[in-house]
Amino acid sequence: MNPNDVIDAYVLDVMRRLPARERDEIGLELRGLLAEMLAGRADDEGRAADDAMVLAMLRGFGTPAEVAARYHPPGLALISPEQTRGFTIIAVVGLVLQWALSLPRVFDGSLPLAGWWLGPGLGAFWWPGFMIMFTLLAAWLQRHGWFKPRWRPQSVDPERINRSALAFGLAWFAIGAGVVIALPWLTPHLPGALPRVLALDPDFLRIRAWPVLPLWAGSFALLLTVLLQGRWSPLARTLEIVSSAAFVALLAWWIAGGRMFQATPTDQAARGILALITIYIVVDLAMRLHRRRARIRLPAPTR
Repeated sequence: MNPNDVIDAYVLDVMRRLPARERDEIGLELRGLLAEMLAGRADDEGRAADDAMVLAMLRGFGTPAEVAARYHPPGLALISPEQTRGFTIIAVVGLVLQWALSLPRVFDGSLPLAGWWLGPGLGAFWWPGFMIMFTLLAAWLQRHGWFKPRWRPQSVDPERINRSALAFGLAWFAIGAGVVIALPWLTPHLPGALPRVLALDPDFLRIRAWPVLPLWAGSFALLLTVLLQGRWSPLARTLEIVSSAAFVALLAWWIAGGRMFQATPTDQAARGILALITIYIVVDLAMRLHRRRARIRLPAPTR
């Protein structure tokens, strides 16, 4: 087989991957380009082109599939490159969370490992499949003119806050913290079986519960300061990150350190809820750190 036959075979392989109406035009263009490249390489090396030379050139040029992709854009893209990372994180977190909630049955001996894998283990993969199907539907709708995203300008100063929203959040923060703090004293006065269901473990109250009080107080004071100033300062952002990391450590200690409630079903439900909260805080913390790195730093205002 002479070099021209090798080029023809390569071009035909590329053309088979292209739409029929574009094959002839692209084939002629590609064949002429490759012939010029081969002639130039032969001149550079000072010898006649042979099979080894043309094969080396074509392998460096790319596979027929890669070359066809350069001439013809890919079909419907399920996930755009900028969304790939977020899609992957959500898919993996959802999968791991389902495993974390079902694996305790394996550890306590109520479910064999093989039974878990053939049941909840493999069953957890419904979540990535669910995401892919809805992503496919969204991509198809956008391609046909539905729900196309529109860019809207955002605030130039991302550190400025909505004072009304933050004040509302602080009010509910105070109410929720007050109810949780008063729970050990409120529980004995609840009706029916609630005192037994919600009874906290004495060791948890004595050893692991109290650190949440200074963390809550510090977070409330930080948010109140931001509310009064009307914006986040660099120091406040740093303290917010430190506070989130401290909450993650405390929640992990609560989950792994023993019982929180005396009733086993209540304790297991509480562990699952705290695991969800911990995952949320970790993901939120990672996103804030990423945004902090990518943010454009504005010059300080002149006075």
